[in-house]
Amino acid sequence: MMPAVPALVLLHFLLGFYLLVAVLVLALVGLWGFWRPLSGGFYRFLRGTAWVAILQVALGFALFLAGLRPKDGLHLLYGLLLAAGLHYLGGLEPGGWFYKGLKDPPKRPELFVALGLLFAVGLVLRVYFTGR
Repeated sequence: MMPAVPALVLLHFLLGFYLLVAVLVLALVGLWGFWRPLSGGFYRFLRGTAWVAILQVALGFALFLAGLRPKDGLHLLYGLLLAAGLHYLGGLEPGGWFYKGLKDPPKRPELFVALGLLFAVGLVLRVYFTGR
């Protein structure tokens, strides 16, 4: 095992803990999307969290290639789904990359964002507990 691997394991854990807290906060705040539009600041935080999840996945695969394996192999799949889901939800902001790319974008994308974040809570919990 390389000397840098313990530091990468710690970083992977810390980013995972950040994602656990951030996705829960995003989902709670995102519930407002059922009744009113979500702010630009909310979408910026969501996109930033998505990039943390993408970094987390890259780091996880680096650890995998270094010989470290999660307790359950589904951990890798859940992590990929979480990162991709957050990335697409962040792009659903009116005027966002995903929103503009839709042939018929929804009039109230915040409903989909709120529902997607509730799903993301389940994913982040599965990621966290299958990797321990």
